[in-house]
Amino acid sequence: MLLSRTSVLALVASAGLAVLSACGASDTPAQQPAPVEEPEVQAETAEEEHTEDADAHEGETEAEDHDHDHDHEASGAGVAHVHGVGDLALSWEGSKLTGELISPLANFGLSEAEGVISDAVLAELPGLVMITGGNCVAEPPVAKVDKSSGHTDAHVDLAWNCAAPSGVSSVTFSGFTAFSSFERVNAIYLTDAVQKAGELSPSSPSLSLK
Repeated sequence: MLLSRTSVLALVASAGLAVLSACGASDTPAQQPAPVEEPEVQAETAEEEHTEDADAHEGETEAEDHDHDHDHEASGAGVAHVHGVGDLALSWEGSKLTGELISPLANFGLSEAEGVISDAVLAELPGLVMITGGNCVAEPPVAKVDKSSGHTDAHVDLAWNCAAPSGVSSVTFSGFTAFSSFERVNAIYLTDAVQKAGELSPSSPSLSLK
């Protein structure tokens, strides 16, 4: 509002000149008012305050970005480490459907500081992801811990041998029941002819592959 205040002061000064010109004697020049310096001082002060506020805001933004980056820093596999979120990728190798789930270890209720996948969690992994159709037989999942990103992630390798690959119709993440810390799973399915992607959640845990 500095511009408005400066404009008002300028209008007041102009009005003062007009009054003096109208009321003064014709042979006596009207006394010129002293220049009004206050708006300039106020403008400079306000500019300094604006600069300080901008610097403070920038500092706050940098701090917020730092905290945001801590939670969303990309892992070595190129997948963001966000608690509550997992990433599932599926593709075909001949008649074998392969998959990889990457997730913060905390989603399994495990300590990321310890970085160990417990026997109880390993026992739940065979039913973690389910395939519908295709007459598929699942291989035992293989799980490992990855700390290369500076965070602690679990990588779970999955595979199904399918007698009728074209009959595979959907994939379901069943881990929402066993591991309540999972809030969503970003699933992607890639073939030479099909690309599917979706966000799986406890209320919508399946992705159509057709």
